[in-house]
Amino acid sequence: LLTEGYYVSTKVIDEGPGIDEEDQQRMFKKYEKLSARPTAGESSTGLGLAIVKKYIDAMGGIIEYKNLSPGSQFTIKFPKA
Repeated sequence: LLTEGYYVSTKVIDEGPGIDEEDQQRMFKKYEKLSARPTAGESSTGLGLAIVKKYIDAMGGIIEYKNLSPGSQFTIKFPKA
């Protein structure tokens, strides 16, 4: 998928409960455990999205979130080489 000003864009979509507005303000910060619990009961360190954002930023990309109610959509875009 080509997006204006970017070379590559990809979307990751799930069918979980989504992320509420309050959590969206904190979701890319280290050690933030959001109110939505993992669906398989696995534990959370609160680092996953912070690490993803750090690497995407380091590569000059951007990450966007959209609440699908239910579900979540993350769009990742990287600049042209």
